[in-house]
Amino acid sequence: MKRVILILFLAGWLSPVMANDVCNCKGYAGVGGPCYAGVGGAAYAGVGGPAYAGVGGACYAGVGGDQYDGVGGPQYKGVGGSMYDGVGGPAYNGVGGPAYDGVGGPCYAGVGGPCYSGVGGGNSCPAVCR
Repeated sequence: MKRVILILFLAGWLSPVMANDVCNCKGYAGVGGPCYAGVGGAAYAGVGGPAYAGVGGACYAGVGGDQYDGVGGPQYKGVGGSMYDGVGGPAYNGVGGPAYDGVGGPCYAGVGGPCYSGVGGGNSCPAVCR
């Protein structure tokens, strides 16, 4: 029974770590941490690593890459882009916006909020908040 509880605890603890944005990692960068960039680490940027920035890698910023911020790219911040943060945009963080981080907002990081980084939190934080 103790092993089952330990496994459940670790699964709950690791899920926020796995959800971390390895391309813009924020957190502990030491061995075993979510931002460790050494071989085998969660933020390793070498060929084949989760944070590889070369062609085909998750952090590739060229045309067609997940981190491309030019017109039509997934990180484009101009009008009509998926990261546009002006009024009415999908990343707008004003009151009532989809990225609002005040009390009750979808990106609220305080206790009980969907982006709370403490124990038991952060599991329902929308991608636009990261």
